[in-house]
Amino acid sequence: MSRLELTFPWVLQSSWQAAVLIVLILGVQRIFRRQLGARWRAGLWLLVMIRLLLPSGPTTSWSLFHYLQPDTAAAWATRMISPGGRVEPRDSSTTADVATVPSEAGPSKAASAAVQARSNRDVLRWALGLWLLVAFALAARLGWQNGRLMWRLRKCRPVSDADLLALLADCRQRVGVRTALRLMETDLVRSPALYGLGRWWLLWPTQVMAKLGREQQRYVLLHELAHLRRWDPWNNWLLSLLCLIHWFNPLVWYAFRRLRRDRELACDELVLTLTQGEGKDAYGQTIIRLLELGMDGANCPALTGIAENRENLERRISMIAQFRLHASQPLVAALLVAGLAFLTLTNGPANVRAAQGAADTTPKAGDASAPPRVVATSPKVGATDVDPALTEITVTFDRDMGEGFSWTGGGANYPASPEGAKPSWRDKRTCVLPVRLVAGHFYRVGVNSTSFQNFKSAEGVPAQPSVIFFTTRGASGDAKGKMAKPQLVECQPPIGAQDVDPGLTELRVTFNIPMGGGMSWTGGGPEYPQTPEGKRASWTADRKTCVLPVQLEPNHSYRLGLNSRSYKNFQSADGVPLDPVVYTFKTKGREPQTGRGRVVSHERLRSLFALPPP
Repeated sequence: MSRLELTFPWVLQSSWQAAVLIVLILGVQRIFRRQLGARWRAGLWLLVMIRLLLPSGPTTSWSLFHYLQPDTAAAWATRMISPGGRVEPRDSSTTADVATVPSEAGPSKAASAAVQARSNRDVLRWALGLWLLVAFALAARLGWQNGRLMWRLRKCRPVSDADLLALLADCRQRVGVRTALRLMETDLVRSPALYGLGRWWLLWPTQVMAKLGREQQRYVLLHELAHLRRWDPWNNWLLSLLCLIHWFNPLVWYAFRRLRRDRELACDELVLTLTQGEGKDAYGQTIIRLLELGMDGANCPALTGIAENRENLERRISMIAQFRLHASQPLVAALLVAGLAFLTLTNGPANVRAAQGAADTTPKAGDASAPPRVVATSPKVGATDVDPALTEITVTFDRDMGEGFSWTGGGANYPASPEGAKPSWRDKRTCVLPVRLVAGHFYRVGVNSTSFQNFKSAEGVPAQPSVIFFTTRGASGDAKGKMAKPQLVECQPPIGAQDVDPGLTELRVTFNIPMGGGMSWTGGGPEYPQTPEGKRASWTADRKTCVLPVQLEPNHSYRLGLNSRSYKNFQSADGVPLDPVVYTFKTKGREPQTGRGRVVSHERLRSLFALPPP
């Protein structure tokens, strides 16, 4: 699986989440239009840019996406990647200690899953190919526009008018801009505009600007410098990049068009604020005069000018005419921006992790032969502020259970039980473990394991091993850090590699934190690599890299798993399991044998023995 195939689901997810945020911003701007000044309205659109740049935001329970779960697109792409068509619940885990396990699916199921996986991946690759094709076409167009403009700007000369340069220096001091800026004479644009990347040029259409008085030129310079102070030219480049990536989302294009419109109002507001509102009539007349002289919007997305949106001029003139200092309510505006950020720049715990897939298929709901599922625990898995006065841990299943139970685990992280107290069933679905907790401690309790599976349904089907882990109130950062799930940071060969040397003798997987001693290399059948006789998987001394000896064949596709629904012994040193990962790669064909520097072909061998052609 290529990195692009892993990235594509995140693009879809971030684009969908940004669409939700765009709708919210439009609603907030409409409802709170009197409380929000122009600069705050423009600032709201920056949240969309951040959302698109942070597809994997912090995980919080108050995230809007925890309830809406707008990860449908990412889940679809993940199903394209995962042959089982499903992503494991993030809280599934186990306490067993098994080295290597066979496949849990029968031959017919495995074959059907393989066919479905190939079909799914074909669909994903077509979608990925279309996305890349359009993105590259837009990138080529953007590159051509900027290259052509830069080539033509080479002939431009710096402005030599001493009075105009002195006016620019005065305006720079008034706005507070210290960035390097060159004022260039040109007739390539119809209205003044900023251009560049770090080193900025203020393009000055000489023929048009010569028809304005000094006071009107002063307002134009103040407006352009306001763009520079607000970092709008940098945002232009970022907007162009995000449009290339999310070209398929019309709401993103609409949002960026609104951003360009609102930031013109924001610059107008900043200019009027700097001038204390004095001369607002003259400023409005300057905009109207530019319109009469035929000013036009930027003909290149990277240009930032005073006339980016002619359709917005009526609103701009109206805002300038009605401008009043301190008309907005900054406290209300700040609370609105902070509230939207908390709700939409975070992800819910249930969001799909598209870079990982499950190794197993999902049993059908209501199937009595399917393993029971844990539907609730108390405290919740991953809780960080559990009351140390809590006297019991409970687990609830989705169906009636038998009378047995297997609370597994041990050591310092397993909670002690009050003397004489024993686990019991509160009802047919909820089991209770009496505990005596300590403040500021990390705890971990297993529900079944590979060796102990007495949590069974009334029909005798054991529940899949899982784990409950949490910290009590007052826990230090180190204690909370024990709950971090291990992440796969490197595979040798890489996941999805297509030209692996068949002479490779071992697979190596590296994690971001030290791991426990167990491992679960899952899979089976012809896609699972053979292990040389007498050899077994092992860990390096730092417990971060697991090595699996293999014996590969040329031109062969391999598929195996790290953990699965039933076997999750890839765990951190503190017993938190790795989410199941599907590991695929393909070996290249065997190199042809050579003799004296020449390839010995089948035809050559036949001619040596005077054999007829086949």
